[in-house]
Amino acid sequence: MAKKLENPDGTRDVGVLIADSAVRAKHLWTRSWHKTEASYYPTDRRTFDHEYDALIRDYILPGHVPSAPLLKADDVVVTLGSCFARELRTFMTEAGLAATRLRIPESLTNTFAIRDFVSWVVTGAETGRGFRYDRLETGEIAEWVPPEERETFATAFGEAGAFVFAIGLAEVWEDTETGGIFWRGVPKEIFEANRHVFRITTVEENRENILATVDLLREANPTAPIIVSLSPVPLEATFRGMSCMTADAVSKSVLRVALDLVMAEKRPNVWYWPGFEMIRWVGAHASWPAYGFHDDRARHVTRWAVQRIIQAFGETFYTPDAVAIMREQMAPAPSPQSMTGRWHAILERRQKRRTAERRAARRQSKA
Repeated sequence: MAKKLENPDGTRDVGVLIADSAVRAKHLWTRSWHKTEASYYPTDRRTFDHEYDALIRDYILPGHVPSAPLLKADDVVVTLGSCFARELRTFMTEAGLAATRLRIPESLTNTFAIRDFVSWVVTGAETGRGFRYDRLETGEIAEWVPPEERETFATAFGEAGAFVFAIGLAEVWEDTETGGIFWRGVPKEIFEANRHVFRITTVEENRENILATVDLLREANPTAPIIVSLSPVPLEATFRGMSCMTADAVSKSVLRVALDLVMAEKRPNVWYWPGFEMIRWVGAHASWPAYGFHDDRARHVTRWAVQRIIQAFGETFYTPDAVAIMREQMAPAPSPQSMTGRWHAILERRQKRRTAERRAARRQSKA
């Protein structure tokens, strides 16, 4: 073995298997690293399956929660942003917590769109950077027209008990002639290949947009908590010439870093809600599927997990009386690990498949 470690010039390499050939430190000052106030990653994988609520409380929420409850059950929460914000609003209503009934556009998936909409509500002026196209309930794509007067939105913002906005996308379509960013996508009727470009936004662009949105909300409502979050829903598609999964990793990373920089500014009463980590990081370890358990859709967050997130949200931000109302009114979804949960999911998936098959048959018959 010693011969094998010799080089042509007669020198010897230090082999990892030959302890005697290793150079030892003359002075060993310590046998461990500095660990004071360190936060640790869970070590037992079973924690992700059997102690989900405790996992959220002990390993995800530290550093992101107020010292005392901020909201009562009747404080109206205005939710903005991606489709996950809509899910939050639905579950909060089912849990007996007040959420706005305003018809806020669903295409506010990037920070440019959120800033543009909030700017219109608060000041009456658009940012000049947004193209407001949205998908209507009929399935058609059209330019978004406010369903209510601006003053209705402004009043709701001024009376809000809290704001929650969930950001979903860092990828955008941009008009190179005007610099405008589309709220969602480009309608195919107006698409021009030489004019409309698809790109990933930068961390700084998103940080600036989020901070500007916070300032606008503060102008409308100086005291309401502002809770920012990153949607765990993956990209549906990308035009960046790479796989959607890798593009999704970049998109979420850009937004998460931007949010971290926003929180580093320590704005008063601004909070980060780690719903993204509760799904993406926990879901990577859990034996139950974090996505699609109830409908086989790979981008739909499992309903049971959403409910646990809402419960943790309530316990974090609401008074004990409000939490009691939430627990009383929220019908618990069966755990995906239980036989009941698995059976319910099987029945629901079958029903959804049959519904989809009937719709496809009707479309085919009309063709």
